[in-house]
Amino acid sequence: MSLQLREIRPIFYIDLSIIGGNIKFEMDITDTFRRLDLELKSVGLQREFFICGGAALIVLGVISRETKDIDVVSPKLDEEFKALATKVGERFGLHEGWINNGPDDLLRNLEPGWKSRSTLIYNGEALRIYSLSRQDMLNTKLWAACDRIEDIQDIIQMKPTEAELNKAKEWTLRCDASEIWPKIVEQCLAHIKEKLGYG
Repeated sequence: MSLQLREIRPIFYIDLSIIGGNIKFEMDITDTFRRLDLELKSVGLQREFFICGGAALIVLGVISRETKDIDVVSPKLDEEFKALATKVGERFGLHEGWINNGPDDLLRNLEPGWKSRSTLIYNGEALRIYSLSRQDMLNTKLWAACDRIEDIQDIIQMKPTEAELNKAKEWTLRCDASEIWPKIVEQCLAHIKEKLGYG
């Protein structure tokens, strides 16, 4: 069963297997941050994370779609935090790995100064969450879009200018040295530009 959203709001979908079927429940991502914040505060810990991907765009109100996790670019999640996140996940029905370092390889390719360009999207007592800047997010989305169609849709919903797309193209081309990579990037970008009406 898929829930249809009628407005942009920060929603985080979690798949749970109930009575032999997959049911999708919705959760406010910001509320999830609050729960983490409270847990961190209760044990005297503080954390600061930089995230990217669908969860960040949902919180920013840019896109409205399903996402199963929160992608942390930096820092590397430590074992103490992982244990706390697992505890929160078990309590509220989130799957294992619901917050993870899935895209940590991006760290090698992000342009200098990316942290200073990031946007604060949650400021709690023990937890701060930053999103990559618009251009840095667009760069990483174009890179991912060369493999996954859902990222193409995210880019379209971001409504980038042609200049922003061209900057993203330059960055993405540097991320892979394979001979066929430029052609893949060009084809993906051409499709996006056509969808946006840039011709």
